[in-house]
Amino acid sequence: MTETATIIFSVLAADERPPDLAALSKFIAEARSVNREDAGRLARHAWGFLGEGLSEADADGLLAKCAAAGIKAVKTPSSRLTALKPPLRVKKAVFEAGVFNYTDAAALTLSCRDAEILVLAAAPFKEETTKTVTTTEGPSGQERAIRFGIMAVTGLPIGMGKSKEVKNEVRSSELSFCLDLILRTEGTRLRVSSNDFDFSGLKEKKTYSSQTNFRVLCAELAAFAPGALKNAGLWAMLEGKPLGTLPYDSAADFEKELRRLAVLAAR
Repeated sequence: MTETATIIFSVLAADERPPDLAALSKFIAEARSVNREDAGRLARHAWGFLGEGLSEADADGLLAKCAAAGIKAVKTPSSRLTALKPPLRVKKAVFEAGVFNYTDAAALTLSCRDAEILVLAAAPFKEETTKTVTTTEGPSGQERAIRFGIMAVTGLPIGMGKSKEVKNEVRSSELSFCLDLILRTEGTRLRVSSNDFDFSGLKEKKTYSSQTNFRVLCAELAAFAPGALKNAGLWAMLEGKPLGTLPYDSAADFEKELRRLAVLAAR
């Protein structure tokens, strides 16, 4: 006798913009019977995922709680929430005659129309870099004073000591931005990085600031593909809101948010 495989479900916020953190924290505290502090931590990294790894009965029960709380939600088999494809780097792009032309890292130029763009998502990230700096240091002031003292007492010439190389690790962080486009064609995923992109395609709208250029590009793409779903980061860009308050603590947060939007766009 063949056993029927158990299907596991996830419950997702159905609107493009999920509930705000305060409302979601309150809902999680009540729906899962957890304290507000734990609910706040869960809400911060939910990104529209209201429940995961649920049986169908539990998923239906959570949907009922969402409806009672005024939160639009859908259930979907967790198997549809597969990992996204690795992004293809875009180095340059230009809008021409209703077409978005982009050049990838291999200098190959491709194009897509507005209806082919399912999701537009932007996010800020801190890139940590570490480099080793080698410096040459001579004897310290105290060492030189001691040697001068010995020379004065003995009259013997004593060298000042040898210089030595000292290696130090210098860490720095730089804020950069990425913009991902998920296309209808086989789930193709494109990525624009603010610190590695030629913004000349913006023409007269191009400025001397890569961050300003990035915001302009985001606005251009949002206007070009109005039917594409937009993530929290892109909405903040379009509305001129500060990005530092967005809870993108890691790349995993961005990936999770993208996965939900990709499922909603496919529906």
